[in-house]
Amino acid sequence: MSKRSVPATCLAAAFAVTAVPAAHAQQWLVNSAIQNQIVETAICDSALKKHQKLPDICARYSKYASGAATNATAPKPAASSAKFSPVAGDDSLQKLADSLGSDAQERQQMLQLIGAGKQLFEQKYAGKGWNDNVAGALAFFIIATSTIYADREPTAAAQDNLFAALESTLAQSPELVKASAQEKTALYNSLTACAGLQLLFYIDGKQQGNAAEIGKAKEMAAGFSRKLLNVEPQALAAML
Repeated sequence: MSKRSVPATCLAAAFAVTAVPAAHAQQWLVNSAIQNQIVETAICDSALKKHQKLPDICARYSKYASGAATNATAPKPAASSAKFSPVAGDDSLQKLADSLGSDAQERQQMLQLIGAGKQLFEQKYAGKGWNDNVAGALAFFIIATSTIYADREPTAAAQDNLFAALESTLAQSPELVKASAQEKTALYNSLTACAGLQLLFYIDGKQQGNAAEIGKAKEMAAGFSRKLLNVEPQALAAML
């Protein structure tokens, strides 16, 4: 992001987010990936399979008490489980921008920032299979939140492990099969745009040496985590 500060009006508007992705797609994500701790156990299983040190979150599960699980081989996800073909004409980003801006100028500014946030994701993970993939969008959201709260970006290995675990997890969710391409598109766009937006504010704050802006980025991350996933941002940050 450039050294130019993010417009203050956009910064203030971003905390009032009310838009959410399609209800059905959002609900299966909350139920399957967050509240039931499937993501955390998937991360632990992935680390075991790769003979890596178990993340701290694994200590809360008895199956990892000995440092090894008896059944850590998760089934390979189907190729089309979390990937999808984007639906033409999806207006989820426009709706998000409209919810964040109080007038036409603010809405246009927010649409540009949201688009930049989504582009940040798609450029950063190009060629890794994350694009047009719900698992990739969710991984990016968790990584962005962790970066902001821990004040450091997770290692590339940790990011790859998270994505692999999420893809395996979501492949086992029957609700994912029920979600339409339109729902997946809206969910993907909402997750990547919100994650990218909060990360852009954080990066700008770091470049400017602006502690207040970094604090606002944390505030934004908390709002998005609660609104989109019904989970506290600290819980997402702890996954990495």
